[in-house]
Amino acid sequence: MAVAGALSPTRAIRQSRRIDARVPVSILILLAAIGGALVFFSANNDTRGVLVATHDLPAGATLTSGDLAIARVRVDDSLYQAAIQQASLSQIVGKQLAEPVHAQQLLVPAQVSSRPVIGPNDVAMTIPVGPSSAVGGRIRAGDSVRVIATLNKQKPDAKTSVVLDRARVYDVGYAQGVTSVTGAAPADPARTGQIAWITMLLGADDAVKLSEARWNGDLDVVLLPPDPQPQSNG
Repeated sequence: MAVAGALSPTRAIRQSRRIDARVPVSILILLAAIGGALVFFSANNDTRGVLVATHDLPAGATLTSGDLAIARVRVDDSLYQAAIQQASLSQIVGKQLAEPVHAQQLLVPAQVSSRPVIGPNDVAMTIPVGPSSAVGGRIRAGDSVRVIATLNKQKPDAKTSVVLDRARVYDVGYAQGVTSVTGAAPADPARTGQIAWITMLLGADDAVKLSEARWNGDLDVVLLPPDPQPQSNG
């Protein structure tokens, strides 16, 4: 019987292992995908939402949701703070423009009027006032006021009555160069000094009553609480 001989060194050499080229390629593709995702995520996080006009709008236009869009932009903090941010969208809809805007233009607060919108059946009427007759000048656009008239002041037949029970202030004017003594001068540099006049939104009949009272008596303007919010039925 033949005896198996010991394996020679030549026969004992093992077969060499081959590296599958698909493995490193797959790893490189995976790393590239992860890197791209990180770059995309970082770029998206670096943008912030601001409001832009969807088309050209003239001064005085009442803004609707269709007039505005949210744009994701990458800007300096100072520019971002100067623009109207996307969180203010619901507050801007329904306001009027104080100046024209162009399509895709970033909106800034100065372009949106703080005045109430003049309704189709309203008129804007101005009366002269002073600090002593208008709450020391503490009246701003959008406030609700009551107007009281006194006829034949300082006479035995003097009479005081309510001319307007509730009216909304459209604008307020100030006497330039006159120092306010009430401490209520507004922060806007264009509106400094003592209050000189107010403009209110009125119906046609109320405008006639106010005009008659103005030219026949002395007027006082009383500041009222804000208009009550309508209660939800839900």
